[in-house]
Amino acid sequence: MFETKSIGLEEALKAKEAIFAEFADGTDNPGALCITDAHGAEVLCARVDGAPARMLGRARAKAYTAARIGMNTVDFRDNVVKANARTLNDWGDPKLTTLQGGLAIVSGGQVVGGIAMSGNSTIRDEALARIGLEAMGVA
Repeated sequence: MFETKSIGLEEALKAKEAIFAEFADGTDNPGALCITDAHGAEVLCARVDGAPARMLGRARAKAYTAARIGMNTVDFRDNVVKANARTLNDWGDPKLTTLQGGLAIVSGGQVVGGIAMSGNSTIRDEALARIGLEAMGVA
């Protein structure tokens, strides 16, 4: 029988605390975080005080895509979608996105979830999500 691993709430809360601590100095725009399990279902979604609600939707799409596709969204965009002249419609899943900032959570060589931030530049969003990976011990 095959065993499936997935991210849990305990790990997600560690990531949230580490990421949200980055907002304490006020240099970043208020952002939203989403962490999904291996199937793209939300384990934790939260936003910093002052973050627009629409940022949750973007973070959710990035985390979902990273988990479902099994790769970081920037790699999916550059190495799969653009490199093969394809569109998101080719995958038949309206929840997918090519926005940078979604990271696959990989443990033991297996994708166990996705993590993403939204609210700053896509490069900064990805850097914040990486802080979450580090906090979970899977960077």
